[in-house]
Amino acid sequence: MVNTPPSDPDRPPVDPLARVCALLNAEQARYVVVGAQACILHGLVRTTEDVDLLVAEDDDNLARVIRALANMEDHAAAELTVADLRDNVVVKVADEVEVDISRRAWSVDFDEAAGSAVTTEIDGIRIPYASLPVLIRSKETYRERDQADLVHLRRLLARQQPGGG
Repeated sequence: MVNTPPSDPDRPPVDPLARVCALLNAEQARYVVVGAQACILHGLVRTTEDVDLLVAEDDDNLARVIRALANMEDHAAAELTVADLRDNVVVKVADEVEVDISRRAWSVDFDEAAGSAVTTEIDGIRIPYASLPVLIRSKETYRERDQADLVHLRRLLARQQPGGG
């Protein structure tokens, strides 16, 4: 991903991740990007068609997330309630960008992810995403895709360690 300033501040970002984060930031929602998008931000060459979010579980924040995502093209999130997000571990929003909203990413919750989150900017939009150690913990599942990601993420982490070259 190329981090370039937006050419027209009145036009929404084209990058799907930046689009979602711009909406969430405008509502001051508390979230951390996890999943494949976080893998990509750490340098893993990977494809994905969705944005996975780990969100703070308080009702006020869940309402902010719904309000933010309801501003996407099809307004699909407008049909959600705070109870929908509270009562389900993952809720999928199928809109101009597919977004998976989670309260947990395997064994990782929002507070843990937020405590060590790193940030970047895409199209001038602040993007908080899971640190490499937390992302690794969130990928320690039985899913085949997560197992493949783990191999590469652990290599990236080893390279970052002193003497890991």
